[in-house]
Parts: sequence; C-alpha cells; structure tokens
Amino acid sequence: MATVSSSFSFDIRAGTIIQAVIVSSPGHYILKVNFGSIIGIRNCILHTAPHIHAESLLEQHVCAIINFPEFKKNIKTLKTILLCMPDIHGYYIPIQPDHCIPNGGSLFL
Repeated sequence: MATVSSSFSFDIRAGTIIQAVIVSSPGHYILKVNFGSIIGIRNCILHTAPHIHAESLLEQHVCAIINFPEFKKNIKTLKTILLCMPDIHGYYIPIQPDHCIPNGGSLFL
C-alpha cells in the first residue's frame, strides 16, 4: 500500500473493465471493474478522449485506488478511483500494467 500520511494508506489494485456505459457524452463513462472474488466489482468514472469507444475499454486491465474515502461525483457515490494520466492532448488515459496481473493484485512499494 502507498502511504500518504500516517493515518491513511492507499490500497492500489489491478482489475479488468467489464462494462463501460456512456454517462453524458462520448468519452465520459461509468465503468464496472472486476477486482476479483475478494474485492468484487466496483464502479469508477472515466473522462477520456471522445474518440475512445466503450467497446475498446472492455477487458482492459487497469489500476485503481479501491479504498478512497467515499465521495459524490455527480449522481454516483464512489470509493474507487481509476488511476489515469493525461496524454499529449490532455485526455485521461487509464494506467495499465504491462503484463496480465490477476484481478485484485496489489501494488507494492
């Protein structure tokens, strides 16, 4: 776990996108990510390039913080934050492991 302060540690895990639903416009999705049998399926939000389609997100392996303090984003209450970085155009792209990591696999520092 990555520690931010002595009172909170981020739990960063690998998962697989199993569903991507457009929220309001192309590039804005609610994702269902499978983090394995122990953690289960969690919802995440992704705001990415408008040319990235839901079908291309399916089965992608991604990384997320699964124990983020609960917060409300639009109408959804979330505890899981998808880890992303901006591309050269400023669109958010999910961070992906280079190799297949089992769902629920943990980041170690």
